[in-house]
Amino acid sequence: MKTKNLFVLALAVILLSSCSARLVDFTVISSKNHSIKFNLDEGKVTKGKSMGVLGFGVNIKDAMDQALENAGPQYDVLVNGVVRSKSYYFYGGFEVEGTAVNSRKLIAKLGQKGYENWLQGKKVAYNKKKK
Repeated sequence: MKTKNLFVLALAVILLSSCSARLVDFTVISSKNHSIKFNLDEGKVTKGKSMGVLGFGVNIKDAMDQALENAGPQYDVLVNGVVRSKSYYFYGGFEVEGTAVNSRKLIAKLGQKGYENWLQGKKVAYNKKKK
């Protein structure tokens, strides 16, 4: 009887336990397309990954940060980004692709008000540390 109770208790603990993890922090994010008068050819197409064994220790933020770092130190905004979840048998994580843009150049071209309006309608990941 004790073995059955112990088994039921262990099963209940396993089924009722949970784990949560913060995946990413966004300063600005949108899923709507927006037309701007900024040439995205001035940006740089980039890619970043956060991968690990069994997916441990991976998150979207690390993949975005790596994409911005791969683009170069002058880039601090990722535009038209795509986040993909990658999983293999014992290996998994996230991959981020997008166009890295220098927000200072964008502000200079659009003006502060135009830049703020542009941010409201774009899929943008913004790295505060790069400013």
